[in-house]
Amino acid sequence: MKRGAALYAEGRYIEAADVFEKTEYMLEGSDPRERAEYAAYRGLTLLGLGDLRYAQRWMAYAYQVEKLHPGSLRPAERDKLDAGWSELGNRLDRAPALPSTPGTALAASQPPPPLALPEEAGSATPEAIP
Repeated sequence: MKRGAALYAEGRYIEAADVFEKTEYMLEGSDPRERAEYAAYRGLTLLGLGDLRYAQRWMAYAYQVEKLHPGSLRPAERDKLDAGWSELGNRLDRAPALPSTPGTALAASQPPPPLALPEEAGSATPEAIP
């Protein structure tokens, strides 16, 4: 996670995306802070690469974790995520409609893993995120 975030900060998005893809398997046993930060940085990295569909899904996943576990994102990460989300919205407004079937995602990104939600939280899953 730290290596991917450092590569993202240096603007080395392709390398960061590769690191995130190769370490995704570690999310399953991670605490909420690690999941939220991973998802935020992976989403921001994909945004930097222009992969808007998967950027949106990973950033939305970060927001889901933050909603279920308030404070999972430190203020600096939350600010980056909020700025990225705003940029994503602006870019989606200007972009042609995204195809409804998966194509060749720049980072071969997979949807975020499902969250283990408490019963009262409903059935929100990353698959339900547009």
